[in-house]
Amino acid sequence: MHLKLNVDGSVRSWEYNVDVARKELCRLICTLDLPLGIGGAPAFERYIRHAHNPRFSRVSRQTTTRDLVKVFNQSRTLLIDMLQTTVASVCLTSDIWSGNAKEDYLSVVAHFVSADWLMQKRVIGMRLIDVSHNGVNIADRISTVIAEYGLTDKVVSLTLDNANAMKELTPKFNGYVGSLLLHQRCACHIINLIVKSGLKRLKSYLETFRTAIAFLNNSNQRIASYKTYCIAMGVRPRKFGLDMDARWNSTYLMLKHLIPYKSTFSAFIETQYQQVVGRPCLLPSHWEVGEKILTFLELFYDSTVALSGVYYPTSPMMLHHIIEM
Repeated sequence: MHLKLNVDGSVRSWEYNVDVARKELCRLICTLDLPLGIGGAPAFERYIRHAHNPRFSRVSRQTTTRDLVKVFNQSRTLLIDMLQTTVASVCLTSDIWSGNAKEDYLSVVAHFVSADWLMQKRVIGMRLIDVSHNGVNIADRISTVIAEYGLTDKVVSLTLDNANAMKELTPKFNGYVGSLLLHQRCACHIINLIVKSGLKRLKSYLETFRTAIAFLNNSNQRIASYKTYCIAMGVRPRKFGLDMDARWNSTYLMLKHLIPYKSTFSAFIETQYQQVVGRPCLLPSHWEVGEKILTFLELFYDSTVALSGVYYPTSPMMLHHIIEM
C-alpha cells in the first residue's frame, strides 16, 4: 500500500493510472526528443518495473503515436483558450527553417506577458511551406496561424525578415494598434547580412586557413600525428572544423579555435604541407590577417549572442550594439 499526499495535507491510497503513465511518457518523449518506440523497448520496461513501478506495461510505438496526437490537441486547445481569455496583446516572430528531409517550415512564435507578469513565449505554428518563399505565400501562412488562435486583433508587433510579407500582413493585423503596428526588423538577420557582405571581400584571406584545416582533416594519419605533436609540446590537442557558407558565425568559431594553436598548428602544417605540395601553406602574414579578422568578427558575434536572448528583452539593447559597431 502506497499513500499519496493531498494538497490539504490529508493522504489517500495511490493507484497506478495507465492513462496518466501514457500521457507522461508522451511528455518525456517530446521533452527529450526520444524515439517513439522507447515505451515498448524491453530495456525501458525493465528499468521502470525494477526501479519505479512493477505494474508498468509496455506501450507500442503505434499507441504512442496516437497518444502524442491527443496530447498535442489537448495542449493546443488549452493554449488557444488561454490566449483568447487572459492575454490582451501579443508580439509575433516568424522565420523559415529547413528540415533534415530538405523540407522548409515556417514557424510562428507568440510572445506575451502572462497574468502573473511573467514573459512567456509559445510556438503556435510550424507549417510546411512547399511553395515559393515570396511575400504572399509567407503572409498567407502566418495569417492562417494567427486566425486559428484568435489573435488577429491582438498583434502589437511582428518580427519578420520579409518586407513584402509585412506589406500583406499590416492591413490584417491593425485591429489592436491601427497604423502603429510595429514591423520589428530582426537585428540578428541584419547583422548576418552585414558580415556576409564583409566576408565576401575577405574570402581570399580565409581560403588559406580552410586549405590548411582541410589538409589536416583529410588524413587520419595526419590527425594522429598532430595529436602526438601537441602532446609532445605540452599542448592539449584538439580538432578543427571548417566553417560553412550558410553560417557566418562558424567562420568566427573556426578562427577562435585555431588562433590559440598558432605555434603548433603552423609548425606542423609547414612541415607536412611542404612534403606534399612543395611550398609552405601558412605564412606569418596569414596569421596576422587571421587575428585581425577574428577581432573584427568578435564584435558582431557578441552582438548576435546578446540580441538572440529569449529570457530578457533585447530591443533596448539594440542601439548600444549599433553604436559599438
